[in-house]
Amino acid sequence: MWNPDAGKWEVSRKDAQGTREGECLLYRDDGTLYSRTRFVAGLQDGPFFVYHPDGAVAREGRYVAGRVDGTVTAYASAEPGGEMIRKCCVPPGAARLCERYREGEFLLEVFYDREGRAILSDGRLCPARPDGLPELAQFDESRGGWALRSRELDRFWDEGGTLTDEVANPREEVRTERSFDRSGRLLQEASYGKDDRPHGPFYRRFSEAGSSPYADPRIRQERGAYEAGQATGRWSFLDDEGAVVRTVDRGSAFLDGDDARSPALADAAGGDWPAQARALAAESRVREALVAAARGAVAAGDRALFEQFRTEHVAALAPEREAQWGEALSQSTDASVASVLDALICGADAAAALRALASVLPGLHPVATELVEASLLLAPQRRMTHLTRALLRFQRGAVAGALADADVVAGDSPEAADSLRSYAALVFRGYDDWPGRQPIPPDPALDGVAIEIGHDIDDVRHVVGVYATRLTRARDAIRALAGTDAATPWLPPDVSHLLPSGAVDLRRETVECEPDESDPAAVDGSGEPTPETVEIDERLVTDGVSVPVLLGTAHADWAALSWLCWGVGLDRVALPGEVAVPADLAPAMQMIVRRTWRIKDRMSTGGLLARSQGVPGFDWQGIDIDALPPHLIDTVASEYLAVRSMFLWLASDALTPFQDDLRDA
Repeated sequence: MWNPDAGKWEVSRKDAQGTREGECLLYRDDGTLYSRTRFVAGLQDGPFFVYHPDGAVAREGRYVAGRVDGTVTAYASAEPGGEMIRKCCVPPGAARLCERYREGEFLLEVFYDREGRAILSDGRLCPARPDGLPELAQFDESRGGWALRSRELDRFWDEGGTLTDEVANPREEVRTERSFDRSGRLLQEASYGKDDRPHGPFYRRFSEAGSSPYADPRIRQERGAYEAGQATGRWSFLDDEGAVVRTVDRGSAFLDGDDARSPALADAAGGDWPAQARALAAESRVREALVAAARGAVAAGDRALFEQFRTEHVAALAPEREAQWGEALSQSTDASVASVLDALICGADAAAALRALASVLPGLHPVATELVEASLLLAPQRRMTHLTRALLRFQRGAVAGALADADVVAGDSPEAADSLRSYAALVFRGYDDWPGRQPIPPDPALDGVAIEIGHDIDDVRHVVGVYATRLTRARDAIRALAGTDAATPWLPPDVSHLLPSGAVDLRRETVECEPDESDPAAVDGSGEPTPETVEIDERLVTDGVSVPVLLGTAHADWAALSWLCWGVGLDRVALPGEVAVPADLAPAMQMIVRRTWRIKDRMSTGGLLARSQGVPGFDWQGIDIDALPPHLIDTVASEYLAVRSMFLWLASDALTPFQDDLRDA
């Protein structure tokens, strides 16, 4: 009978129900025998053979109750057109493949050349198997040694047969990894979760001279535990003989959201920080206790207060290890509050850790500045800490202080100092731009094109009020953050004269619009038009927003407001009394639309698409758009997007420039 699943002719004995029983033969189309197997009650059972077309055995092995068991051997054909050892990944020179199975479970495979020598994937001879290795251990080319894997335990040896590593429960939620020295003694045992972070008991021994990271030369072993990747609980540090040299309590793990609940990170001035540190340590909140101790040292201006507390709770690392960890923190791009605090409790350079902690605290965290001051108190000679302080000062609008920090940074990095100064010049700039003072490129294709304004004077005055209300709220928020540092040149202008009746209500709502019946995508399955919605959000969020972000929003609103006033015939920002369309409104709108696309292309392709299509760039604040620093691109994009949205509103029947279909157009 033809067997369509196998693509072969089949000769086999079957019972009345069609179940195979006994010998089964498969033949190729040309009549040559392909395979010989045996079945018992419909399951393969017993030896099986696959043949090359010339009749030589191509593969042989055994099934037990439907599952392959033992050794399966495949042989290369001596004649062209024979069966392949396997479909892919056969080493050059391979003449035989032996696979081992246990009740259907694959265990290992070994290729052999024609001389019967084991070979590797590239055809090189496999190293000789050392005496004493388990029978199923296989050479692992990726590790350069021998491996034996199972569900319960993976074991690894070097090429000479010395056990190097073990992984218990390698496929479970928590696995335990062990490493050994040349004499077979345990070097390290650690457990890891599915996220590959340490979790559970931990042991490490420092077998070689100079391998211990700790300052106390007696420490040759350590025992403790991890939780969620953080060293927690009581840790013991032992000598070579296992005698305890020192113990420290590394406390509980610092979890997501703890920064918002921790008293050590609360906005509380004048507190008794030493007492707070002792209380937190007594509760095993040692990480937070170290932060409280650092704040106490800043309040007292005495670094010894922190250093003494740290000595009590941290096993000191050797100076070079301490510095290495601190440098790694300063260079890290994925540090978190938890990881920095873990580094602090484990002995990383304290000044570097406190500086890093200030950088990763979320938002305008009230404690960040104190932590930088603590870092400077511990290591006043480190000029680059002033870089972090300058950035934090910028967040609150303390421009003069930030520029003073830039002068200090210049001693180590003139480039970093120049970057700070240029950032200050661009972000903390005035509001003296006016659309009528910048050239608008003419376009012959737009000659005679008149833009029809889609709104009456009341609509225009209302939108002027929206911009003015947002600018007023940004101004108030900036003054609240910057206080006496809020400087008139860069503080958003006082636009109260644009609000004769006071602030206008800023809308946030979903508006249902008439569907476009000509658009097939706007018709549902019943053939009825699907209602369209527009999201409107004119609000200005100020809580937790930094001064540079508020200034970026203010400049975008000011640019849109300035162009709106120009677009209805004014020569300054004022409340219009009529609409008088400028003659060059069409080329002005085209310029803004093109520049918005150009800056978006700068963000997405680095300007490559624009340059390949010959679309020219432009200057923003005297800087070529393609030379703009990455941290300012979003600011420029927001500014041009705001102006473009205003123009799209002005020339349409849209409800407000702050609706999503205009912003996303």
